[in-house]
Amino acid sequence: MKARLLLLTLLPFYLFGQSTVIKDVNLLDVEKRKVLKNMSVKITDGKITQMDQLKKMSIDTGDSIIDGTGKYLIPGLMDTHIHFFQSGGIYTRPDALDLTHVFSYEEEIQFAKDNAVDYLKRYLRNGITTVMDVGGPLWNYEVRDSLAENSLSPNVLVTGPLFSMVSRPQLDKGDPPIIQVTTKEEVLQLFNQQLPYRPDFMKVWYVVTPDLPAEKSYPLVAYLGELCRENNLKLAVHATQLETAKLAVKAGANILVHSIDDVLIPQEFISEMKKKQVTYIPTMIVGDGYFKTFTGVMDHHPQDLKWANPAAYNSLLDPNKLDKSAWPERLKVLYGLKRPARLEQQDSIMRVNLRNVFNGGVNVATGTDAGNIGTMHASSYLPELEAMSKSELSIWDLLVSSTINAAKGFSLDARLGSIKVGKEADLVLLGADPLQDLQHLNAIEWVMKGGELLTPDKILVESPAQIVQRQVNAYNARDIDAFLDTYSADVKVYNEKGEMTLKGHAKMRERYGLMFERVTNLYCEIVNRIVINNKVIDQEKVRFNDNSLEAVAIYEVTDGKISKVTFVR
Repeated sequence: MKARLLLLTLLPFYLFGQSTVIKDVNLLDVEKRKVLKNMSVKITDGKITQMDQLKKMSIDTGDSIIDGTGKYLIPGLMDTHIHFFQSGGIYTRPDALDLTHVFSYEEEIQFAKDNAVDYLKRYLRNGITTVMDVGGPLWNYEVRDSLAENSLSPNVLVTGPLFSMVSRPQLDKGDPPIIQVTTKEEVLQLFNQQLPYRPDFMKVWYVVTPDLPAEKSYPLVAYLGELCRENNLKLAVHATQLETAKLAVKAGANILVHSIDDVLIPQEFISEMKKKQVTYIPTMIVGDGYFKTFTGVMDHHPQDLKWANPAAYNSLLDPNKLDKSAWPERLKVLYGLKRPARLEQQDSIMRVNLRNVFNGGVNVATGTDAGNIGTMHASSYLPELEAMSKSELSIWDLLVSSTINAAKGFSLDARLGSIKVGKEADLVLLGADPLQDLQHLNAIEWVMKGGELLTPDKILVESPAQIVQRQVNAYNARDIDAFLDTYSADVKVYNEKGEMTLKGHAKMRERYGLMFERVTNLYCEIVNRIVINNKVIDQEKVRFNDNSLEAVAIYEVTDGKISKVTFVR
């Protein structure tokens, strides 16, 4: 109810009980893979009630009319693999890289909790109207049942702690996201612990080690499969090797949450997955997120610079200021290295497997594994689609994977995933044709969530500190366009004497663009930050070439852009 009241406040013209008609729009039918031109869609009480040509549609006095001429209507997108307990930042998995001496895991957990609503808004702002958290602490259920219910939010499906073959004590601070099970009794205990929370599914972390082959753990996975079937719950399984995936499907897995990356999948197993209606979520980019962070070879995707939580993304560059002598030896030797042939081969296997399972009729669904180091919430979605496209999947294939296939994988297709009479109105209106270019998925004019019409600038309103941090991130990435995007067109820059030294984008592009191109070893560290209303005061330490300097920058933010900067040295 609170969420509905909030939406009504944002849209005073929307009157509950009346209908909204989107007229003369190009409608993408993801089930038939057709573009239906000049269609009109009527939404009443959160559901699609009529689809037809406008002249054939009944329109009542007071109905809201939206002109869709030249625009494209798609179902809301779905990310079928995320983790709220992870921020995407460098401190989020101390079991992979232990930097708790810099930023404690308790602080990281609190950061994740404090920013959960921010993540929800970022997903919705990017047209992602449904997300599935495939494993985390019990407070995952609070995200679904409280935060999502009382905030602007996508639909949220969750499960709790993973049933794991191995332990992760580094992540246990009283509400662990991963719990090792070694007996059927422990499986039953963890299963019964979660049932009162009404999990949307269960998940196994089917990890294989030299001392723990998949066959040894199989009875536990099979037992969990039985429990899930008895309780009408889907079973999702992390199984990245072919033999492990085969055992998972034998045990009753409905969803394989990652690519098989060790060998090519034989046709007989593809046929078995199709026959058993297994959903395959490839998660193509998550491994690279770790590698790029640990090596420092970041490519700074424009989506991350624009839409990632700025504080979480900023942490990925913290190795620039950290003492790496305390890093594990296996990670110290990585820093600065280029991508090894082994990972290139793994990527190739994943691409071929994705193409083959998709062409073999397996239900493929888009999922990012967002929250893992280097894979940011919401902003990783388009890069994931780009990576999937390298498997020779068409844009139609990608849209189907991101909508109706995702819905089918989680038994939501009766109410979500396509534009059809009787389904919930989770829709996205685009100003450009996504079938021509994936980048057009950024051309969002509005998002409709359950019939509630939301303009992008109302969904996500960043704080002055977030806007300034995005500016710092773009500076460190040397991306002049992302940098200027944080500034107003007529921004004014002053020195400590009150003299204006720069004005407007053109002058800033001239000065900073040249610096980004020529300066080596460029990095800005925020030593301290004070926020007073719309002013952000940063103590900055800037390293460039072999030099460094310290200064104070006073940023003033107006209407979501930095309008004035004063540098004091």
